[in-house]
Amino acid sequence: MLLAQSGTVATVGSALIGAMVTLGAAGIGWYAGARRDRGQREYDLRQSTLTEVQDAALALRQAMQDYGRLVRQQPNRQTAQLLDAQTAFDHARGALEVSLSRVGDEEVRRLILRWREVAQVTSISEQDEVTAQDEQRLWSALNTRIGRALNRRS
Repeated sequence: MLLAQSGTVATVGSALIGAMVTLGAAGIGWYAGARRDRGQREYDLRQSTLTEVQDAALALRQAMQDYGRLVRQQPNRQTAQLLDAQTAFDHARGALEVSLSRVGDEEVRRLILRWREVAQVTSISEQDEVTAQDEQRLWSALNTRIGRALNRRS
């Protein structure tokens, strides 16, 4: 009888060890999956943020060009068309500000801010501080940087 009980204890012990190993393996698997899921969520968020800020910059670029063209065509006149263009410019600028606040890539932020500064002068101002080529060069640089950031996996 004592021998039968020791066999039962050994079986129960083996079962407990097996259950603990299984539970440990499941925990490790869950942890690895959770880390992978979190990494994917972070990647997806970064991708959508960069795409959103790029789209907002493009909308601002168009709004600045439209507004600037009307300002030069109708100097010192407040027409409904000019006011509409100014409103579109203000909205696009605000949308870029909001989108930019979500971008974690400091180089992208720096390039967008510099481009916006130059683009506003070349599109709206009649000053010759910067040229359209300066704006185009910065526009290309910021889109190249965003493209590299979008293609980076980690």
